[in-house]
Amino acid sequence: MCACMTKEALLEICKQNQLYRTPSLNDKLYLNFKGFSQIACLEEYVNLKALFLEGNVLESLEGLPPLKELKCLYVQQNCIYKISNLEEVENLDTLNISNNQLTHLEGLSCCKNLRTLIATHNHLTTLESVEHLAECKSLQTLDLQSNQLSDPAILDVLKQICDLRCLYLKGNPVVSNIRNYRKIVITSIPTLTYLDDRPVFDNERKIAEAWLEGGLEAERAMRNKLKEEEDNRNRQNHEFMMQMRAQGWRERRKQLGLPEGDTDPAFDELSDGEYEFEEDPQELIEARQRLATYTARPGEEEPDELSSQRQKFASDSKVILEGQWCHRPEDDG
Repeated sequence: MCACMTKEALLEICKQNQLYRTPSLNDKLYLNFKGFSQIACLEEYVNLKALFLEGNVLESLEGLPPLKELKCLYVQQNCIYKISNLEEVENLDTLNISNNQLTHLEGLSCCKNLRTLIATHNHLTTLESVEHLAECKSLQTLDLQSNQLSDPAILDVLKQICDLRCLYLKGNPVVSNIRNYRKIVITSIPTLTYLDDRPVFDNERKIAEAWLEGGLEAERAMRNKLKEEEDNRNRQNHEFMMQMRAQGWRERRKQLGLPEGDTDPAFDELSDGEYEFEEDPQELIEARQRLATYTARPGEEEPDELSSQRQKFASDSKVILEGQWCHRPEDDG
């Protein structure tokens, strides 16, 4: 059942949303999902900056009063078949008119400051249905996803939008109808910084432009050039970092009164030579010497230190006694 947009209904909505009961004090108004079939009684809301009308059953924008402060108008999910009456909101910045019944984009050029247009899920099919966009010179973001646009000549229209930065064309047959779609679009619109699902970085633009001028060979050459430039930047950054670190160490050494150098003073006390093990206890040395005066136990592997000590005794003509080794039960295992 459709509802009427009356003054009383608007005041009740303001109360529900904790807005001002004096219409002119409100800078936003939430009229979404109320079942309204027509716009009416908004004349007193002269300071609105954002008007939310999505999810109603509006068939047009007729009834919009002169709202000179209005910047954002949201009328998605309605039944609008024609764009009209935007002359009354000529300072509009953002218009969301997606999920409606549009077959043509029109009546937008009167909004000289319109920067964002979202017109997804409509019935735009032909080149003629979007030709009007060439007159919207201030557009920066254009979302035409999920229509039925198929003519590659749409690029000739988009080229005329001199500051177009973000473009969304996914869900249209034209994406498949333009061979090398992403490269072609990027090179056709020099101002583009975002296309469909990801940003357009400088390197991607350079590669696309090289491809356009010289094909795959030029593209490969540009990729190699960009890789070399990146490696050089990384190397220069590393060298600069090392220089800065060495300079910091030199200043630190000077503050601490240490000898000049470009190494970390915290490591000065560490030895550059081999690791020095602690000396063995005297008791262990004496026990090893006593054991070295006897022959080795048969079948038992000795530490290198014990064998070396016995060889030293033998070379010094000291007597090596024959050891008397007793049998241990665990030796049988």
